[in-house]
Order: sequence, then C-alpha cells, then structure tokens
Amino acid sequence: MTAAVGIPPAVTEETEAFWSAAEQGRLVVERCEACGTESFPPRGMCPSCRGRSMAAAEITDRGRIYSFTINYQRWLPDLEVPFALVLVEFPEHPGVRVFGRIRGCAPEEVAIGDEVEVGFEPGPGGFAIPSFVAVEGAA
Repeated sequence: MTAAVGIPPAVTEETEAFWSAAEQGRLVVERCEACGTESFPPRGMCPSCRGRSMAAAEITDRGRIYSFTINYQRWLPDLEVPFALVLVEFPEHPGVRVFGRIRGCAPEEVAIGDEVEVGFEPGPGGFAIPSFVAVEGAA
C-alpha cells in the first residue's frame, strides 16, 4: 500500500493519544470521565458538559457511511483520482463521526448507509491515517 499524500498532522497534547493508537492500528476517540460523552476529533474538552477530564475510548465495531464525497481534482502531483472520502458514524458511539478515505470499492459504488470497517493506511510523515474498508454485501 502506498502512502497517502498530503501534509503530516500536527500532534498536540489533545491529539497525542489518537496518533499513538493509530500507529498501533487502533481508532480511539475521547470519552468524558464526568458524563461519559464520546467525541471526535480530540479537543481535550467535553462538548456536552465542558469537562476537561478526558480518556481514550477505543472503537472496534463497524461503522456506517453518514456522508461522502468523490474527489476528481488532482490537488497534488502524486494524488490518484478519483477517490472517495467518507464520514463514518458508529451506532455504538452516538455523536462520533470520523472522516477518512474508503478502500475496497470503486468511488462510484459508495453509498450512504454502507457498512465499513475501521482501517489505517500509511500517511505523510510516517503517520497512520484513518481509512475505512468497505464491507462486501453488508448494506
């Protein structure tokens, strides 16, 4: 698998747990230790109660495509087009939506509601970037 092209992410105190878990092939979101609300992307603060005590919560279940876009523009010289970017929600984690590239199907085959598995692909700067793998026949 070739590395995704782009700009490496800036790792901050809030995002460090996410990028460390991604390196291990794990997707983590933030869970508020005060009210239990889960959120993504990591902000270091609960969007519900504004609490600052956040912990990492791993997502291991499949998600469903909430929205998507197909990109036909070659923004960078090594960027292969077309490709689909999807916004995935996780039924067991209300309010959590994660954005990434989809693999395992042609861009024109992507549909809202399709089931996907969490995956990662090599990204710029050696980072593991979230991506999603289409689940065949699971719509």
